[in-house]
Amino acid sequence: MGYWRKHPRKEGEEALRQISDLGWRIENPPAYYTIKCPCGNHQRQVHLTPANPNYWNQTVRFVRRVCRPEQKEDV
Repeated sequence: MGYWRKHPRKEGEEALRQISDLGWRIENPPAYYTIKCPCGNHQRQVHLTPANPNYWNQTVRFVRRVCRPEQKEDV
């Protein structure tokens, strides 16, 4: 388990683990989890009890698509 408060659903906890493994920081919820990317330019609120059955897969895909540290340009 990660450093965040455990998610009550198995799918949610697995998604949070995948997001953390990609380098994103997860902040504990009062109402939502907040995930923040490693570069500091992106963040997103993650619902505790989403109605969409594909929500967790879509959230992980969002994280993979939005911020990829290995693709940063050399300045």
